[in-house]
Amino acid sequence: MEYHYPGSADNTRIDNWMDIIAVFAVKTVTDAENGMDVAALDATRIGIIRSVFWDMNSLESRVETIEHKETVTVEHEDGSSSEETITRYERILHITVTSHTAEQQADTYRFTSEQMEFMKEMLSEEFRLLMFAILGKDTDIGLTPEQLESVQQHLPEGELGSEAVKLALTRLGDPYSQPKAGQDHFTDCSYLVQWVYRQLGISLPRTAAEQARFCVENGLTVSAADLVPGDLVFWSYERNGRFMDITHVGIYAGDGKVVDASSTRGQVVYRGLFDSDKQVLYGRPHLSSVN
Repeated sequence: MEYHYPGSADNTRIDNWMDIIAVFAVKTVTDAENGMDVAALDATRIGIIRSVFWDMNSLESRVETIEHKETVTVEHEDGSSSEETITRYERILHITVTSHTAEQQADTYRFTSEQMEFMKEMLSEEFRLLMFAILGKDTDIGLTPEQLESVQQHLPEGELGSEAVKLALTRLGDPYSQPKAGQDHFTDCSYLVQWVYRQLGISLPRTAAEQARFCVENGLTVSAADLVPGDLVFWSYERNGRFMDITHVGIYAGDGKVVDASSTRGQVVYRGLFDSDKQVLYGRPHLSSVN
């Protein structure tokens, strides 16, 4: 099977649950004929959520058949042998998942200006903790203000990589979204990396896979044992058809920690390096500034 996610920078799974809940709440509460509160869930409200979910996430599929011909040696009963051509068929199921943002769905539902304001308020920073609680997401960004100051103070002085980490740390808590990355404070893993290095005058490609390719093609790779603050760590969790099947990237922050925009956490976080068996490449793009 091959999964495709149009609108996803890294062709990885899009989680638009926060958008779904915001659209559901506004649509349900402001329905002129059948409006109801969304304070508690029952079968009716769950049915509405399910309907909104499938309005905002559509599936399409197709089967690709690839013909493979190969020559094999066939042994006969009389002891002789001959070469024959056989045909083997490979079938790939392509599943395309198209996800909508809250803004796109609001346009489809023809939300009024008042409904749009309600929706924007629900998706604002003020309501984010409530959204995280509803969705069961961890709100911890990984550092208290005091710990953040300590981390910044202990970064090696005068190093471009340290500046990269400091910039990444300014984005802690910013919300995760692939389709909205670059809008307001939204970011995804590769946009965070691109934004950080853009501030340092280094131009990197948009996706994690292409950022990895950039490091490889420009001799900017390092080993896990040689990681220093500012280096990039790349993960591969599943086949996505991109360079080295890379699906995630984070910025190494020293002391076994990383700053990354996490889809599962729903925001930019500071945390320990994780899933070492899925780490496939390490890069040092700040070296390009001295080449």
